[in-house]
Amino acid sequence: MLSCQLHHGPNMARADNLGNQALLEAGERPLERSLSEPVDIKTSFVTREGSYRLMTLSEYCRPNRVAFQPQGQTSPQVNVSLVGLGDEGDRICFNHGREIYVYEYKGVKKAADLTKPLDKKFYKGTNPTCHDFNEASVEGESVNLIIGFTTGQIQLIDPFKKEFSKLFNEERLIDKTKVTCLKWVPGSRSLFLAAHASGQFYVYNEELPCGSTAPNYQPFKAGENFSVNTCKTKSTRNPLFRWYLGSGASINHLAFSPNGSQLAVVTQDGLLRVFQYDSMELLGTARSYFGGLLCVAWSGDGRLIAVGGEDDLVTVYSNEQKRVIARGQGHRSWVASVSFDCYLEGESLYRIGSVGHDTQLCLWELPEDNLVPPRPRAKRRSDPLQLVGTPACPRLDECPMLEPLVCKKIAHERLTSLIFRPDCFIVACQDGFVYTWARPSKPNT
Repeated sequence: MLSCQLHHGPNMARADNLGNQALLEAGERPLERSLSEPVDIKTSFVTREGSYRLMTLSEYCRPNRVAFQPQGQTSPQVNVSLVGLGDEGDRICFNHGREIYVYEYKGVKKAADLTKPLDKKFYKGTNPTCHDFNEASVEGESVNLIIGFTTGQIQLIDPFKKEFSKLFNEERLIDKTKVTCLKWVPGSRSLFLAAHASGQFYVYNEELPCGSTAPNYQPFKAGENFSVNTCKTKSTRNPLFRWYLGSGASINHLAFSPNGSQLAVVTQDGLLRVFQYDSMELLGTARSYFGGLLCVAWSGDGRLIAVGGEDDLVTVYSNEQKRVIARGQGHRSWVASVSFDCYLEGESLYRIGSVGHDTQLCLWELPEDNLVPPRPRAKRRSDPLQLVGTPACPRLDECPMLEPLVCKKIAHERLTSLIFRPDCFIVACQDGFVYTWARPSKPNT
């Protein structure tokens, strides 16, 4: 059973005195930890559109600004979720160690007030691993937030209605392994997906209960190296569906396409799988050069998918041509998060961002020319295992190799999350700090 202690209100004082924050521009002071930071940590960089700047007052972390120190175990990756509440502004959620924080996100215009988290939870015996806001559930200041844990349970809360809480897989009868990724089904107020380290992901309806005994499944659909099952019960209960992929390798991340019709899934066996979600059809696959794939993202138009992982590469897959069309080589360790900058997508190129365990941010540009199908090449000696030399995993000399437009060390600890927004981008660091970088100012017209 989950056990959590809740802390609310302004009684958690910041270690530093920001003075009158509302009157400060969010980038007008130096980094507070500058005395211990070497000079190679970048706080700005320049691209052709202008200068990007770290906004040091727009920094989110634990209220006392002291990093959580796990004892005898590796702390789960710090993830970030954002939601817009219309006139009520934006909300940001991040996990760190055994804690979950929800703040009002003020972007680049106002300083973060760390003394006033909207919600804070501390869990005993388990660590939060992932979370997701449900945009379809937004009503005023109310919004549903799901949280997954290392011990397999899932909690549904409303950060602004403290008394509201539901638990799924509470007794771990559905899956005993770590929850690796949670996603609400786009447009649905009640359906969400929960991926686990067991190589399975489940479809839940938050309005339905889980059973008091372990589910008994029956086949529903099967395809190439995947199967879908439903619960064999007289009354409908959770989970509605269980998807099992491949050899049971951990599902590390999943993402819906912009229109919500397709689902991209990456696993520890190095495979990207793209499904038509409603019909449960496998549309295409790609493979890492080696090692597991850790993250996946869609372009704004749904034509491309970017993945990153343990091969230190950013791999771009064409959803139309069903092949890998480019790789980006610039990271010196695992790629933890990848994202398309949809606000800079144009007719002639795509902008992609990635962050990794090497503490570096890389920006990539993919020209439209890379989307043109290649000319047939002379046949080479085939790989008996069909691991490389195929459209799903071309050899390094068989597809364009991208060099980073920008590659900067921006933190001391490994970077874990990257989100692009209209006026900034957000990165999270494993030490529990969430940073905001302002985009270049637009020229006056």
